[in-house]
Amino acid sequence: MALREGAKVAQSFTDDGAFINKAIGEQPNTNVRRRKQLDEFYPSLKPGRALTRIHDHIMEINGDDARGTCTIEVRITRNNQSIIGSGYYADVYRRVDGRWRFAERHCYFHRFVRLRKGMGCEGLGRRQLIRCVERGCCSETVGYS
Repeated sequence: MALREGAKVAQSFTDDGAFINKAIGEQPNTNVRRRKQLDEFYPSLKPGRALTRIHDHIMEINGDDARGTCTIEVRITRNNQSIIGSGYYADVYRRVDGRWRFAERHCYFHRFVRLRKGMGCEGLGRRQLIRCVERGCCSETVGYS
């Protein structure tokens, strides 16, 4: 949630909605179900830790139900290490009170790759590094001398 919009993202799900995230070939590492869990999960995501790019939406609509897929690229910073990932979303939508919502959002990742140089704190100037640490996107152990 790059801009602290976690609460808005949670509201884009139906009350019985689900978000399931996994690397292909592994058990789900995130399994969030129903309104209470969605409302706790999405706002808890720290801004700047993951920047998601979504492409190539394909949807099939059938009345008040729909299915769709789209590709995903993600840029993550963990422990001052830049990581990129690629995969896709497989979505189930439902129209509720005239608005389309996610009934299910399955996120499948093909792979993650660590970068030697990238989005981590390496190479940042003092002011940028301070802001980065304050936002929580880099390890709190990073100093800014």
